[in-house]
Amino acid sequence: MKLAELCDTAPNYIGQIEIGRRFPSLPLIEKIGRALEVEPYRFFIEETSKNNTELDEAINLLAKLPDQVRLQAINRISDP
Repeated sequence: MKLAELCDTAPNYIGQIEIGRRFPSLPLIEKIGRALEVEPYRFFIEETSKNNTELDEAINLLAKLPDQVRLQAINRISDP
């Protein structure tokens, strides 16, 4: 309930996200990250190793870029 309040959304919506019935928008993911003090990208990666320093550094650099530049970089990376 507190997470929902911090994210300005309904508690049942957060509950549906938690059980995988709903998927949050990017702005809501960012709000959830701020509320939990977690970088939002962490919701999308599987922690398989504690030694991901290079990946963490790259992601942190991307996170610091302006939105438009970050989107361009992500599009270039994901373009086959």
